[in-house]
Amino acid sequence: MSDPRAKALLKLQRMEMAAIRAVLAQPRFLLPAEYHRLRYVLGLARLQGFAPGAALGAPWRPEVEPDPGIIEPLRELVLREWYKPLRHEDSPRARLAGCMASLDALHAAARLARDNLLIRHAGRFTAGELDAEVGRKSLVTIAGGGGGAGYVYVGAAARLRAEGRSSDYLVGSSIGALIGAFLARSRQADIEALMAWAKSLRVRDIFSRPHIGATHTLPGITRLHLHSMHRIMTLPDGSPMRLEDLEIPYDSVVAGIHTRAYEHLPSGLRDFTSPLASGKRFSKRVAERMLLLAAMVSPSVVKPIVLGGDALTRRLRAVDAVGLSAAIPAVLQYEPPARDAESDAILAALRQQHDVALFVDGGVASNVPARIAWERVQGGRIGTRNAFYLALDCFHPQWDPSHLWLWPVTQAVQLQMNSQKPYFDWLLRFEPTLSPINLLPSPQDFDRAFQWGWNQADVMLPFLFKALEPVDWVP
Repeated sequence: MSDPRAKALLKLQRMEMAAIRAVLAQPRFLLPAEYHRLRYVLGLARLQGFAPGAALGAPWRPEVEPDPGIIEPLRELVLREWYKPLRHEDSPRARLAGCMASLDALHAAARLARDNLLIRHAGRFTAGELDAEVGRKSLVTIAGGGGGAGYVYVGAAARLRAEGRSSDYLVGSSIGALIGAFLARSRQADIEALMAWAKSLRVRDIFSRPHIGATHTLPGITRLHLHSMHRIMTLPDGSPMRLEDLEIPYDSVVAGIHTRAYEHLPSGLRDFTSPLASGKRFSKRVAERMLLLAAMVSPSVVKPIVLGGDALTRRLRAVDAVGLSAAIPAVLQYEPPARDAESDAILAALRQQHDVALFVDGGVASNVPARIAWERVQGGRIGTRNAFYLALDCFHPQWDPSHLWLWPVTQAVQLQMNSQKPYFDWLLRFEPTLSPINLLPSPQDFDRAFQWGWNQADVMLPFLFKALEPVDWVP
């Protein structure tokens, strides 16, 4: 990240999260008014272009870029005064005491900046809209890949729904893209109905023999057609639901194989016929091919491509965006039950635009795409720039015997996490999970995964709800 402004924004984001942790550890150290002033100052220092109304859940108006001559001096002051106590002090009391030493001065600077913004941009946004942008966070959920291990996400989402919360923006790779698409259909999505549907699935509803012929993904030992999902992801008139039709903003991450790298892939990844496929149990063949993934987890082989983040790709069928993101290289070959001319044209244009040969599972390029989510929000994807970034990870090294054999792959994928850490506010790493190769679990396994996800979500709730708590302007 070479952009100085982005670096400053990420520093302020980390500072705010450190302040929230300190307040949770020392809830009586600050008076309520002091806490709101502290959070407001941090939020105002981070202010940049925003769409008035977006933070209030109202219809957006044209974006406004706040006068940098007003914001940047405040930003520099806050970084100078509070970065050291919030990021380098070990104890929560010391962090808060360091902020309190200059809170009055920084609050006065924030009041002056706020007044000047309202004068400078009169008629462009109201005081209420400015205060909402500064003090109301949207929930951005980043759901990572991991095959059958990702079914825990359903339980975690249900836990949030039980507390009256749902995501305001969803970004997913692989199984995270699949579950995210279901959740993005509606803010009132019936998770019990989703579970009942999932438990009723049979192999032929999702998979079939490999497709021979032109396709957008690598060959696999089985075809992922998602026929059952295509049937339910429709509009009232029966036409296919497209990404732009989802109620909650949603992006799917796929990996594009660089054209120059494609010919150098192992034959087991490129060919329909392979020694790995000869006379072995399906689960054994899946396991062997999963181990080949480590050869692809490299930016020299693949690049992440976002589906849904622009007007062109928002016209893709939602299920096509899911299927492409879940196309595990050499394991699952996505080929829908019926082609869609508009989706095909968009995908052909993307392959040419990005110089990629084929698409594969998004997790290969960015398994927990926190940076993509952050950059999309900063680029105006949801109008507001003020968000809490919740990352969900189910594909990491585990000591359980059903996962131990995957260590070479999970270790390779986990190397991506170092580049993602600056961008998320909370990483929920699930353990236990189902095996990644348990792609169509039994009803009993679905129930186990649901309960694991529900229970493990509890650990994040106090911090999440404190971060999402509205912050008011206190004169």
